[in-house]
Amino acid sequence: MTLLIFAFWVILNGRVTWEIVGIGAAATALAMLFLCRCCDWSLRKEGSVYRVAPLMLGYALTVILEVVKANLALCRVIYRGRPEPVVRTVPIQLKTRMARMVLANSITLTPGTITLKCKEGELVIHCLTREMAQGLEDTVFERKLRKIEEALHG
Repeated sequence: MTLLIFAFWVILNGRVTWEIVGIGAAATALAMLFLCRCCDWSLRKEGSVYRVAPLMLGYALTVILEVVKANLALCRVIYRGRPEPVVRTVPIQLKTRMARMVLANSITLTPGTITLKCKEGELVIHCLTREMAQGLEDTVFERKLRKIEEALHG
C-alpha cells in the first residue's frame, strides 16, 4: 500500500523532482500512520497486499475479458430480439464480506446481469437470458476470488 500511495502521488504530480519525492515520502508516511492507527492496518497486511497483487491483477484482467465476452453475447441477444429475463439465486462459497462485494459488483459490471441482493451464502441475480443464468454457478470470478481469499487469510 505504501508504494501504491507514493506512486499515485508521483503520477498525480506528473514529474519527478527531489522536492516532489520528499513531500510525497512525507505525505505517504502520514497516510500510512493514519491507516495503522485508525484503520486497523499493519505491516503484516502490507506484505499480504504485495503477495496477492499478481492474483488481483489476474482478476482484473478476467473481469475485462468477461465484460467483452458478455458484450458480444448481449449484442446477439439484441440482434435476435429474444430476451428471456430470469432471476436466479446462486450459492457462493466466499468467506469475507469484501470478496462477496467484489463478486457482486463484478457480476453487475458484466452486461446482461445485475446483482439484486448479496447475502452471506448466496447472491440473487437478474439475467437477461436463460443462457446467462446457466453460467452463474461457480464462476471464474468466484474461483479467482477464493484463491485471493486463501492467499490473504490462509
